[in-house]
Amino acid sequence: MRNIDFWCRRRALCRWRSGVLCFCLILLLCLAAGCGQTKLTKQTVDGASTSIAIDLPFTLESAPQREAVPENPYITALTNRAVTQAKGMPFHLTQFTTFAIKRDALQAKGDAFAQQYREERVAAFLQAFEQNAQITENSRDMQDKDFHGKAGKVVVIQAKMKGEQETIKAAFLPLDDEYWFVVIAYPKEHEEDDGKLADKIFASIEAQP
Repeated sequence: MRNIDFWCRRRALCRWRSGVLCFCLILLLCLAAGCGQTKLTKQTVDGASTSIAIDLPFTLESAPQREAVPENPYITALTNRAVTQAKGMPFHLTQFTTFAIKRDALQAKGDAFAQQYREERVAAFLQAFEQNAQITENSRDMQDKDFHGKAGKVVVIQAKMKGEQETIKAAFLPLDDEYWFVVIAYPKEHEEDDGKLADKIFASIEAQP
């Protein structure tokens, strides 16, 4: 009888160990597959004359707001759409800004002028953004970025905003008929989660036909 009890206890212990091992394996597989990560869904965002597809961690419900355009020989329209942090959102700010371009007028000036104009637009946009957000820039890094076959740039700004250290990432996608800016701002201390999420979002940006 003692032998029977011993083997019963041993089989129960083996089953318990097997269950623990299976749980650990499932947990490891979930971690490897990214369980618990912020879910992204592909959405279409409209500008004044073009659209982009982008993966977002929230549903973009508001329509782009057209804003007054100062007299400019190369810009026909300006749209802006900003989503500030709400419950369940990972970022302080997500902003979409576009400038509809007079392609013919710009091309008539030549490639060198068009390139210089794009660079000026980036500088002017970032300056206006910083002034509106009332931030103090500490550093800036700009890198070339390929958006699914379209050349653009990503700018990373380290800044101080409302007494806190903030990271601001801006994607610039200059299409023929419209310039796109996508800006994401989050606390610098969240670089490992929000920062990597912003990079994934930027990697998903694609001009729509």
